[in-house]
Amino acid sequence: MKEILVPTTDVNSETCSIAVWHVEDCQQISKGDLIAEVETSKALIEVFANESGMILRAHPVGKDISLSAPIAYVFPSEDKLNSFKEEQNKKAEAKEHSRSHYRATKKAQELADKQGLDLASIDKGKLITTKEVENLIAASTPIDYDSLPAPLTVEEGVERVLVIGGGLGATQVIDIFRDHPNQKAVALVDESRDTWGNEVYGVPVVGGSDRIGELLEKSQIDSAIVSISTSIPARKKFRELCASLGLKMTNAIDKTAKVAADVKMGDGNVVCAFCHFGTGTEVGDNNFFSAYNSYDHHCTLGSDISTGPGCMASGIVKFGDRVRLGTGIYFEPYIEIGDDVIIASGTTIVNSVPKNHTVKAKSGKTAVVPRTAK
Repeated sequence: MKEILVPTTDVNSETCSIAVWHVEDCQQISKGDLIAEVETSKALIEVFANESGMILRAHPVGKDISLSAPIAYVFPSEDKLNSFKEEQNKKAEAKEHSRSHYRATKKAQELADKQGLDLASIDKGKLITTKEVENLIAASTPIDYDSLPAPLTVEEGVERVLVIGGGLGATQVIDIFRDHPNQKAVALVDESRDTWGNEVYGVPVVGGSDRIGELLEKSQIDSAIVSISTSIPARKKFRELCASLGLKMTNAIDKTAKVAADVKMGDGNVVCAFCHFGTGTEVGDNNFFSAYNSYDHHCTLGSDISTGPGCMASGIVKFGDRVRLGTGIYFEPYIEIGDDVIIASGTTIVNSVPKNHTVKAKSGKTAVVPRTAK
């Protein structure tokens, strides 16, 4: 099988469309035959056969296609052509089946089809937009890391921290480090290529998370911290990535926070302004505590937790892993919040909440609703 491509040096056009076909499907052609006329934004181009054989047209007249995509195929025999058609039909059926398992906007699907991308590889738990497709396209594009900025350099003895996530959470983490002369954010990584090469409070975004291993191998970082507060799955994913690479996680604790002397705190925690952890409290790893959180004596907090501002727990409250708290939540003593619980803002919790439940506040009432585990 031979592909027939559009012969063009037009660097200003990325797509084209078939203006007219001069051959029929499955027609016998000879090398040099005029098979089609193709229109770009700049010209009308004649396309000639580059091989003798039986032709199979890849696109109908008028459809926009990538200039790098073949417009037809030439086969040495009818059997080869039919085998190819059968294979393509099977792929099309599988693609249609996969589409029934995800949701995408019309523009996102059109862009994916134009680029030949399978959207089934994107997270199926949300509506896929053009932005996600553009990110998928970017992910398949070769990266020139040499064009990206290098991490900052620091004085000897200062801990060089890699901040994972270049959004608003990064500004909070970097601001905390400003008051800690022995810690300094030297680089950020973010999955959005739009941020690469930018700076957040003077700290460069040096690429995506795929660079973490390289930065560690080159001894350009000592530790990492996840600044993302809005996605517990993302926090958990990057914590596990750092563990697999052997990169230790560090804490970012605001100078105004009050942490009792006997508090046991894990690694990778972000503790924002005016937080309080009472005596006997134990804190796990990779949590994000927004400002004005308070956990009185002998509380226990798991890992991968994220909170809004103003969450306050009385003594002896136990929180599981991956708990998501809104803003302004109050907890009575001696209760337990299970793993993967979500609690809405403005609620007062007086009873224990089982794992995989959501607590909602509506019309002055609080309701505990079970969730189906994903």
